[in-house]
Amino acid sequence: MKKLSLPLSGLLCGLALFVASCASVGNNFDDSKISDIKRGQTTEADLVRMFGDPQNRIVNSDTGLTLTWIYSEATVKGESFIPYAGAFMGGTRSKSKTLSATLTNDVVASFTYSGGGTETRNMTQDTPKN
Repeated sequence: MKKLSLPLSGLLCGLALFVASCASVGNNFDDSKISDIKRGQTTEADLVRMFGDPQNRIVNSDTGLTLTWIYSEATVKGESFIPYAGAFMGGTRSKSKTLSATLTNDVVASFTYSGGGTETRNMTQDTPKN
């Protein structure tokens, strides 16, 4: 019987690096449906059907109900794990998006959406000596 410990340990190590290199917060909602929101028509039930359950529900006696969906993720680039060169080639990619809808009398009175992403590159830097 052949021993598979070396390839299997390499596979497990690679899998551990992959799992450790990604992180996300919130539920990734479908931002392509933002254009389907209609002021004065779209209800809370419609919003939940389109985007899932919101992360926040705020009840305000002046403005009504505000629902908020938030999603954020960060991924470490694979190049970061290359010995020596990784510090220059690696980095992270991140993206986030937020949807906030204010409802009055169970229909959308207003809403805002923001989203975007960033990419960083790791660089080593020495502290200057006096």
